[in-house]
Amino acid sequence: MKYEHLYEVEQVEIHSQVARPVAELAPIFLKLGFTVHDDVVSLDRRGRIPPWQHSSVVEIEILLCGEEVFDFAEGQWDTMRIKYLFASLPFELTEKFIEIAFSIGKDLSLPRMYAGLEIDEQWLRQRLGWIRQKLLDQTGEEAGSEGLAIIIHSQYPRR
Repeated sequence: MKYEHLYEVEQVEIHSQVARPVAELAPIFLKLGFTVHDDVVSLDRRGRIPPWQHSSVVEIEILLCGEEVFDFAEGQWDTMRIKYLFASLPFELTEKFIEIAFSIGKDLSLPRMYAGLEIDEQWLRQRLGWIRQKLLDQTGEEAGSEGLAIIIHSQYPRR
């Protein structure tokens, strides 16, 4: 079987035309329930999580001029990547991803982008549904399943 793309990570980007202070981000993340670690921002799952699934619903990457920003107290940003580990999470969590991505964009008064195109919630919901079906057709497995985790693991070279 050949798997061209296992949809491990899907992301929505938010771009600012001008550099903005990173200090504006922490209150938004905290309001939405994110954990701000030293260099990572994530919306962590609660409860018992199967070992083959990812522990975060959403992870955030902040950049300035293409370089990752790690300090959320000072400095600036111009791009945010809101990442969803599609293949490693149950499909029902896509709604939380959509809610978070659009909430952040609204709080920042900036559009949400996917693959360079401005999107709305309905478009993203349809796209993620299409990806779900594509994964099922290609692998016979649902997003977040142990079987899909095994398939993904088998695709990486072993040392």
